[in-house]
Amino acid sequence: MNEKRWDVFISHASEDKETFVRPLAMALCQLGASVWYDEFTLQLGESISRSIDKGLANSVYGLVVLSNAFLQKPWPEYELRGLVSREISEDKVILPIWHGITREQVVAFSPPLADKLAIVTTGIAPQDIAIQIIKVIRPDIYQSHPRSQLERMVTGEALRDLEHELTRIREELESTREELSQFQCPFCSAPVVEQNQIPLDPEQKVWDTREVFACGFEAIGGSTDRPCPLDPQFPKLQEFDLEFFENAKEPFWKWMCYAKPQTRMARLLRLSPTHGGTREEAGKKLLEEYQRVATPWHP
Repeated sequence: MNEKRWDVFISHASEDKETFVRPLAMALCQLGASVWYDEFTLQLGESISRSIDKGLANSVYGLVVLSNAFLQKPWPEYELRGLVSREISEDKVILPIWHGITREQVVAFSPPLADKLAIVTTGIAPQDIAIQIIKVIRPDIYQSHPRSQLERMVTGEALRDLEHELTRIREELESTREELSQFQCPFCSAPVVEQNQIPLDPEQKVWDTREVFACGFEAIGGSTDRPCPLDPQFPKLQEFDLEFFENAKEPFWKWMCYAKPQTRMARLLRLSPTHGGTREEAGKKLLEEYQRVATPWHP
């Protein structure tokens, strides 16, 4: 499994973190770059030198934030030596940033760095510097977005717009879901298959809506007229007394099994009587009928 390659590794002194490096790193991330930055990727208890080696070995570019604090720190100098060694076999690895220092200071610290074209931070916000850097390290991002869009991305405005758009879509989906729920079984979301008006009191001209759903659930005026199999109160077979009747005149359907409901929900299920040549056959068919109507609906 190949290790992740970062677009850029940021070499810096901790004194510059709050005021410059962290805003710069966050701006680069908002623009879509992958950044190796100790605050983002260095894990608790991990060897600093090993982590830095990993960052150097797996980064395409190295940003070196040269500042007065940087020139006095041994760790940033170590990182710089690693970057410089990369330039022996690779071209344009180091991207120097002069942060509050002069050319004379850079020459004294590292003559090769002084000869490289650098970004001077005086009077420039980290977000604007990030756009300059993205042009080098990720030209695909820079070329696929107009400058105005890059500015919105780097300030987080584009992300906020996206969040607002996602919120709007979620609200629309919720509204649509609520609208659809009017045509779905409240227990299993089965679709309505029949909807009509029925008279409750013809003399008073009182009518109400009857709805039939694919799962077998029926409702009149919003009240259950036949339960859904997923209704927690769906009647169990034990809520029926099975009664058998023998009809000597029907030799092939000699026995009839009738399920007599014992509870309110059982009365709503209204199981049809079953017939059979024997008592056992009639009882078995009624059991099969109950299992059929008690099976949950599947789309």
